[in-house]
Amino acid sequence: MSATELQLKTLGDRIASFGKENLDEMLHLVGEGARLVSDQERVRIYLEDLTRGALSCAFACGSFAAEIREATFPIISAEAGVSNTFVTQMPSQFLLPAESGLPLDQDFSRRFNIDGTTMLPITNDGKSIGVVCVDGELLSRDRIEMLVPFLARAGERVDHARKYHQQLLLARRVEVYKRREAAGFMVRSAVNLIDGLTLASVLVPARGGMEVLASHAEDADLKTRYDNVGSIDLKHGTSLVSRYVNEAGVVTDDQLLQPLFIADLQDQTIQRRALTEEMGLRTLYMVPRIEPGTRRLICLINYFTRQLASFSEFEEGLLQTHAEMVERVINEVGGEHLEIKVLSEISDLLQERNEGLHPFLTKVLSKATELIGADTGSIAIVQEREGEKYLVVENEEGTIVGAKNKEWLKKKIPPFKIGGSDLPAQERSLTGYVAWTKEPKIIGQVADPTQHEGFHRPMNELIKSEMAVPVISDDEVIAVICLNSLQEGYFTEEHKRILQIIDRLTSRHISDIQRIERLQSEVNKLQSDIAYKDPKVSSYRLGNIIGNSRKAQEIVAFINTVSQPLSNRIALWSRHVLQEATIGLPSILVLGPTGAGKEFFFNNLYNKLNELYRQQINPDGELPVKKTNIAAYSGDLTYSELFGHIKGAFTGAYSDRKGILEEASGGIVFLDEIGDADPKTQVQLLRFLDNGGFVRLGENRERISRVLLVAATNKDLRKEIALGNFREDLYHRLTELSVVVPSLNERREDIPDLSTHFLGKLYRTYRSTEEAGRDDEPSLSKDAKEALVGHNYKGNIRELRSILLRALFFRTGKMVTGEDIRKAIRDGSREQVVPAFELLAEEVASDILSDIEAGKDFWEAVYEPYSQSRISKDVVRLVVERSRSVAGKSMPEVARHLKAVTGSPQEDEEERKRFFRFKNFLYKTVKI
Repeated sequence: MSATELQLKTLGDRIASFGKENLDEMLHLVGEGARLVSDQERVRIYLEDLTRGALSCAFACGSFAAEIREATFPIISAEAGVSNTFVTQMPSQFLLPAESGLPLDQDFSRRFNIDGTTMLPITNDGKSIGVVCVDGELLSRDRIEMLVPFLARAGERVDHARKYHQQLLLARRVEVYKRREAAGFMVRSAVNLIDGLTLASVLVPARGGMEVLASHAEDADLKTRYDNVGSIDLKHGTSLVSRYVNEAGVVTDDQLLQPLFIADLQDQTIQRRALTEEMGLRTLYMVPRIEPGTRRLICLINYFTRQLASFSEFEEGLLQTHAEMVERVINEVGGEHLEIKVLSEISDLLQERNEGLHPFLTKVLSKATELIGADTGSIAIVQEREGEKYLVVENEEGTIVGAKNKEWLKKKIPPFKIGGSDLPAQERSLTGYVAWTKEPKIIGQVADPTQHEGFHRPMNELIKSEMAVPVISDDEVIAVICLNSLQEGYFTEEHKRILQIIDRLTSRHISDIQRIERLQSEVNKLQSDIAYKDPKVSSYRLGNIIGNSRKAQEIVAFINTVSQPLSNRIALWSRHVLQEATIGLPSILVLGPTGAGKEFFFNNLYNKLNELYRQQINPDGELPVKKTNIAAYSGDLTYSELFGHIKGAFTGAYSDRKGILEEASGGIVFLDEIGDADPKTQVQLLRFLDNGGFVRLGENRERISRVLLVAATNKDLRKEIALGNFREDLYHRLTELSVVVPSLNERREDIPDLSTHFLGKLYRTYRSTEEAGRDDEPSLSKDAKEALVGHNYKGNIRELRSILLRALFFRTGKMVTGEDIRKAIRDGSREQVVPAFELLAEEVASDILSDIEAGKDFWEAVYEPYSQSRISKDVVRLVVERSRSVAGKSMPEVARHLKAVTGSPQEDEEERKRFFRFKNFLYKTVKI
């Protein structure tokens, strides 16, 4: 198979993967295939269009593409090559069709400079559905034979999508017809409301103007002449209405926010002079019906008289009530079919088996775009990055994590920060604004800044209007659907309502998929830690806890003893038995020195509980799990990490956020470094363990969650209680079940097997691709094991791994010898005894503090050098530690001492933003 044939097969596979909503994407790929094989730039694709009774151009690329798409050919005609190819289902070629072609082809070819064309049929199940025309040099037989099976394969999917697309077009036309009928009924009644009314009409926005939806006059000739005058131009200064309304149908003059009385049309400069000259219309009462908040016209109802007239207050009120009924009728009549179609389509989608978030969002977006008739769109999901929330469609590598369609119109979508007017202009976007407000928004004319105040990020200059709707689950924005049109003023309140229906139908499902994927990611990480087992080690216990020592066996016995009762408790949560909450939530305290393996203990405990969860509760599920390190946060950030916050709870809280104790409801949470929890967090944790209740930061309603809390620390909590740093009542709640993970020096008999395990794991991590296929991984000599057993460990398992890694890298042969181990130990000790990098860090930190004293601020002396990788995290930590020893331990004091802020964050909004940025940099980036 040639390279071209392989590419053609890939295009065919992509077409086969699309649903019926993706007609444009399919045709784009069919066009790509034709261009690939032919080496020509000009391709046309015609499809049978029963709504127009013609072969309509559904795709065109190359010169004159836009004009070509407007032209159609008859379905059956001997005078057009496209028609002949469609009927005969045989390829055909025409050289110089402008001179010697069929009658309909001659003028067409002259208009669009077509020197030659090859026409190939598209069929499905023996029936013609369309024709592909490749314009330019005539294709060779080999190239035609390559394209024919490609088009035959694409035919089935294209036909399915074509029928669906035309059904929607027909449904929209039926709805327009129903609106016209309903509006016509209303205007027929209008001329009888008040004596002297001659004609009434309803105008609606349409493509830069206003078109007549319905009109009525008792004089049938007058109605005919009025309708023949046609639509109203809204270019500024071209018509009476254009004084008050722009081309997007948005009211620009406040006068038209209320009904407008024009006493004599003959005194006005108007576009439609026939109104006064031929029809003799004199007085006009215009009643606008406007979308609240957007100032966009829904409709404009005009009431005309032939005599100069005035209306009483009662008569004006009557006409205004009538206009309100007109609005209600055209909004409510005709939309039912499309809404029912949306309900049906999305309900069917929810019944399908979906592989993951991206495929599901892609299907939702395709349906939304097609049902509403948008030209392109995207779905961005909410992600947290360095403490701030962004909307992400695709990551930095170009992998789509949300969804987008017609990628040629939206090629690269960067992450957009969530926020409102507090964001600088360059960071604003419609989707970010919608996620921040939790309200949908329509921009009728993106070229007009007054319509969006900078909350539009141009992705393509062809895009003229935009609409975005937030996807909300549990009062939290989890995604934003954004649709775009190449027409100004395309999106309406009805479109917004349809998108909101899609939001309500899919939000819970999207949230569930996200939760499952996050859970699966956490579980995969945990399982990867306990999955590896070295065949040379025989002392694995439980998951992959290693050792025959008494201490190791005590750990295994603890897990085996507590797992079944804890699993029974978790089963009660899955059955929503709330009475059990009166005894408080279960907790385990894991104690042990740094590096001893407290998190490894947790991973094995989770693995055991997860097995029981599948046996007792859900055979195909995973027990929810979350991990965090308390030492990585401080103050409100710690509280938010555990319990969540609502929008506006603190500077930078641009949207609601669940805490990990809520996200892991029904499962298990691991809190490392619990000894570093601040007093506020300790109080709330105690309350939470007592009854499962908690309050998000900035909120006043209590929420409930049920989790098994596993907390770990290397601190002596009794000493911390004596010092006033830790609450004694919280200590007693946490130690209902407690376990001590021993130091490595306490379980020396396990070191040989532990060393073999870690050496094998390290080798598999660092080996080359060539080494992966060989069965010659290094092993430890007897002397090496004795050297490892005899060493005094201060860093426990972490130190053992470091020694083995150095020995693996710098060994002298295949086997790791005792000398390799002793050298690795010496190298590690030398680094501890003479830490040159630490001495350098101390020196750099001193220089930075001197610079700050001399006039530099934190951003110039610390933030900028760190961002440019000129100083390390260790230097930043030293600067903060020294500042604390001088200025005090609180963050505001440190910020002022380092000149990160100059005023009071409590009183000055800019200073508050700067202080939050300072804290976020230290806690999230440097991880102090």
